[in-house]
Amino acid sequence: MPLSQLSVLVENKPGTMAKVASVLDKTEIKIFALSIAEAGEAGMIRLVVNDPKTATKHLEAAGFSLAKSKRNVEIIAVLVTEQHKLSEITKLLGDNDINIDYAYSSSIPLDGKSALILRVSDPNRSERILEEKDVRVLRTQDLQ
Repeated sequence: MPLSQLSVLVENKPGTMAKVASVLDKTEIKIFALSIAEAGEAGMIRLVVNDPKTATKHLEAAGFSLAKSKRNVEIIAVLVTEQHKLSEITKLLGDNDINIDYAYSSSIPLDGKSALILRVSDPNRSERILEEKDVRVLRTQDLQ
C-alpha cells in the first residue's frame, strides 16, 4: 500500500519551515522526507511522516493550510542501493508506462541508505513492478 504525503501551503518567508517542524516536534511526529517548493510569495512543503492523520490535525490546529486536493497524496518510497540505482528504478517505471510526476529523496535510518520518494501515475502498480525486480519498497512500518 502506498505511503501518504502531506502538502502544507505556506508563505515563502524566513522561519516558516521552522514553525512547521516545531509543531511536528511537539507532537513527536517523525519527518521521513520533505521537499520545499516556492512560487513567488507562496510555498509548498511536502512531507512524508510516520503518522499523517495526527500530523494533519496538529498542523491545521496551528493554523497551517493543507492542500485539500493533495491532503493525502499517495506516493511510493523505494530504497536506492548499489544493486538498484536511480537509473534502473526510473527505467523500470518508464518501460511500464508509469509517469513520474515528481520525485525527491531522503536519507533514512535503514543503514544510511537513500530513499527515493516518487509521485507516480499508478502507485499500486508501480510497487508491484518494482518488487518483482527485488527493489525494496518502503512501508509505513519502516517509518516508525
